[in-house]
Amino acid sequence: MLASLLTSAGVGLGAGINAYATLLVFGLLARWQPAMFHDDMARFFATTPVLIVVGVLYLIEFLADKVPAVDHVWDLIHTLIRPAAGALVAWAAVSDRIPHGAVIVASVIAGGAALGSHATKATLRGASTLLTGGLGNPFLSLLEDGFAFVNAVVVIVLPWVVIPMLFVMTMLFVTAYRRLRRVRA
Repeated sequence: MLASLLTSAGVGLGAGINAYATLLVFGLLARWQPAMFHDDMARFFATTPVLIVVGVLYLIEFLADKVPAVDHVWDLIHTLIRPAAGALVAWAAVSDRIPHGAVIVASVIAGGAALGSHATKATLRGASTLLTGGLGNPFLSLLEDGFAFVNAVVVIVLPWVVIPMLFVMTMLFVTAYRRLRRVRA
């Protein structure tokens, strides 16, 4: 059960950074490895129409996230979407492995992890905008995209990797928050 909770936290972390990349990878994994997931929601994410919609949304996010100022508006809009996506993908990833009460806990953990990583992302973007005039944001966006794709696979296959990732994400948030406060002061 602990591995399922770690997987939930991990997919939540990824969804908080880039929900559509995380959903796309999960859907493709559920499609290519149907033996890994037996839940109806996992099969839903693996359907062609859902994969197409999520893929198009990822492409829109990919482009929007590279334009300074647009990326901040996009992040603001996704403050509610990313935690919800994290909770949904966690539900789909672990609901066939643990009791239903624990699935609810796992989804709440994933939603909280998504909100936390989203806050970290937004804080880092704010610091980058202030320090580089927005010129560093497209590079951060590419790193975030890569993280979201790799993270989605790793946390499903190796859930224990989530523990150091949570530590690193917390340290990134604290560092970015301190720099942002110093720049504003």
